[in-house]
Amino acid sequence: MEVADKVAVITGGASGIGRSTALELARRGADIVVADINDDRIDEVRTEVESLGRRYLGVHCDVSKDADVDRLRDEALVTMGHVDIMMSNAGVAMLGPAEGLSMEEWDWILQINLFGVIRGARAFIPHMLERGSGYLVNTASVAGLYAYAWDHPTYITAKFGVVGFSEALALYLKPQGVGVSVLCPSLIATNMGDTARMGGGDMAKWLGEMPLEEAKDVSIVGPLVADAIRDEQYLILTDPDAILPRVKQRGANLDVWVDSYSKTLRQPPNLYR
Repeated sequence: MEVADKVAVITGGASGIGRSTALELARRGADIVVADINDDRIDEVRTEVESLGRRYLGVHCDVSKDADVDRLRDEALVTMGHVDIMMSNAGVAMLGPAEGLSMEEWDWILQINLFGVIRGARAFIPHMLERGSGYLVNTASVAGLYAYAWDHPTYITAKFGVVGFSEALALYLKPQGVGVSVLCPSLIATNMGDTARMGGGDMAKWLGEMPLEEAKDVSIVGPLVADAIRDEQYLILTDPDAILPRVKQRGANLDVWVDSYSKTLRQPPNLYR
């Protein structure tokens, strides 16, 4: 799908990957609807998008709430007339070992990272099917392709769900004229750490062990997403040379993968001291 003169809705669009994508799509001629919970950042992106000569709508939206996502759809359709691209990108992080997480903490991350994507698809698919065209981009993670750490069980569970949901959507929607991509970034420098929570442990200790110097700049992501929409590419990776060999190794023999990869991970610190 060519993005020029299209309308794109992006949740979590006021910062990080969402903002990078919003600005790149605007540079390529798309009108932008940004949904976010941070009103100040929504206004900042408005200035940037409008400076590129594109129409802009900012909507306060909590993707963990059905009513907010439905209102986002309604406001986008009233203001823009139609929607061509829906990117479900809003996300949070929850860190901690499996035994240290409450069900309330599980619910918090799943309602945003997994069910937020499902709500976005549910809200916009009927409109796209009625028009006979459209495009969905769902932000997952390499954590949805393989479990890369011991201390991300909630995040990994949510992202595996997004990858599976996206694949099912692609099989269902592609024959009906609606494209689907799933974005699986590696470590990207964003502000997700600002809202991250730590279950049953010490957040400062965890952050101190993150290889943040390896994070790629978020500006690389927008062009990758825009290119994938144009080329109707299903899987979007920010570091394919590093990730694809691991995905292939995992797929070849899951027993061998679990045994070997578990030995390469950093050992869990004692978070309870």
